[in-house]
Amino acid sequence: MEHLQTIQKVFSDKLLRVPDYQRGYAWDKRQLQDLIEDLEVLKKNKEHYTGTLVLHLDETREQIIDQEGNMLQIYDVVDGQQRLTTLIILLHCISKELKSNFDKKIFADGIRKNYIKIIDMENQEKARLTLNKECHEFFVKNIISEKPTIGGPEIKSHERLNQALNYFRDYLQDKKRDKPQELESWLRDLHKKIINGLKLTVYKVPNESDVGVIFEVMNNRGKPLSEMEKVKNYLLYLASKIEMKAAYKLSKQINAVWAFIFQRLMESDVSSLEFENQLLRSSWLMAYSYFTKDWGGYSSIKERFNLKKYSNKEEKLLKDLTSYVEILRQSCIAYCDIMAPYHDESYKRFHDQPEIRKRLQRKTEKLSRIGNRVPFLPLLMAARIRFPDDHGFYEDLLDICEKYAFRIYRIQRSRSNTGQSNLFKQGFDLFKGHVSPKFVLRNIKRSLLYYSSDENFKILFHPGLDWYNFHGLKYFLYEYEEHLSRGKGVLLPWDKLVSKDKKDSIEHILPQTWTRSYWKEKWKKEDVDLFLHDIGNLTLTFDNSVYSNKPFPEKKGKPGKPDCYATSIFFQEKELALYSMWTV
Repeated sequence: MEHLQTIQKVFSDKLLRVPDYQRGYAWDKRQLQDLIEDLEVLKKNKEHYTGTLVLHLDETREQIIDQEGNMLQIYDVVDGQQRLTTLIILLHCISKELKSNFDKKIFADGIRKNYIKIIDMENQEKARLTLNKECHEFFVKNIISEKPTIGGPEIKSHERLNQALNYFRDYLQDKKRDKPQELESWLRDLHKKIINGLKLTVYKVPNESDVGVIFEVMNNRGKPLSEMEKVKNYLLYLASKIEMKAAYKLSKQINAVWAFIFQRLMESDVSSLEFENQLLRSSWLMAYSYFTKDWGGYSSIKERFNLKKYSNKEEKLLKDLTSYVEILRQSCIAYCDIMAPYHDESYKRFHDQPEIRKRLQRKTEKLSRIGNRVPFLPLLMAARIRFPDDHGFYEDLLDICEKYAFRIYRIQRSRSNTGQSNLFKQGFDLFKGHVSPKFVLRNIKRSLLYYSSDENFKILFHPGLDWYNFHGLKYFLYEYEEHLSRGKGVLLPWDKLVSKDKKDSIEHILPQTWTRSYWKEKWKKEDVDLFLHDIGNLTLTFDNSVYSNKPFPEKKGKPGKPDCYATSIFFQEKELALYSMWTV
């Protein structure tokens, strides 16, 4: 096979399919700009190397025959889907420009037939590139369709596909404005650069386990893979070395689990590399070693499952790999429940117990509001995996973790890893069955009181502290609002509040500009200095601008009057309306 191929050659005899174990479309504006720069600097009739394409032919699939009788093989795209998808979107935009502006229908239709869609012998359209199941329908109906539907993006990959389409449309429109007379010839040249100037190194692998072998050879040669992809491909590489029939099943399991992981992370809107790495790390700390120094990403997996350690121990290697893959699958479920508690799939085990599920979701969200979930991830994941039906233990664990995070990481402003080694150890011991749930709860409470005794905690509420610039202020006041609501719920959702600017959503009852005579008569400067930013002088509000530095009676208002405490959507502002004046 000729390894260095043009885009035209790649598409000449194939239909391409992205397996479901691949992540969704992930390119952002920076990569789109890089591609355009590559094309702009590429001189006429010159070539530019643009990366690697790894393909796998599944010979169990039937060939597709197009209307002209051409035989097309279906290949899985093991690596290279991002660039291929992007080029197809760009070619689609070029095709539309040629058809709509220059009446070049034959040329435009040729682009569509060769790179975007074919018509088969049964007169059915088939995409030249099929994306994974979470992206393909949106891709076909809204990105490469000549008549897009009204459906909008639903997940991050859809948004990125949409971004690519809009970016290339805008790029071509800018060219049209700059040199309208030269646009047609420029589009022809751009098309030629894409299909003949860009070259890919194409590898064809015979079976799924050999995918890992290819990657293992390429991994240290500048290939930009994520840690999650490296782990998957190393596991496939190991599976290919096991000379047992069950190894084939392991390869299938690895690909199926990675498809599941990428899909769940994407649906939960935590699909960036940062979250993938966080999942890998938390799972490792929970199941293999709670010492952070032992985690080095992909290299730790490689060292743990080193082939030399398993010499003449194929059965053990198979068992250990199968176990790790299953641990990672379950870790992903627990992780996504923590990161996206209100997702349709969250806490699915309790779908038939809605009150329990609702409590779990609410308690998980409370922890997320504080913002520092990382130290608790291995522990919470271990609790879910080891005791999947014990919702009472998990609720208690969420409660104590929330208190720990607020008292130690937020109000006390200790370092974000304070007590982390103990939390990781408790997660590891719980997962391994070394300790009981009761022991874990007692241990964490002791640790909490060690770092934040009740005496020290109460001191933090003494006058003179700057609560207004406290990172956890919205969380604390929102908790107070939920307390006042007595189960009725807060009328402003948390995500709406947290997105509002603090100057708009936090009200100083004694105003920051207190120079009006009303306030000067009632407050001494030394008292203002002491209490202005005190927690007792702050309240949640919907629109702080309506209050300004008005006297308290005007801020307080009365029922039926707009823009006052008495008619606020917040219970805490309504409580303020019960006071006749506001003094020290």
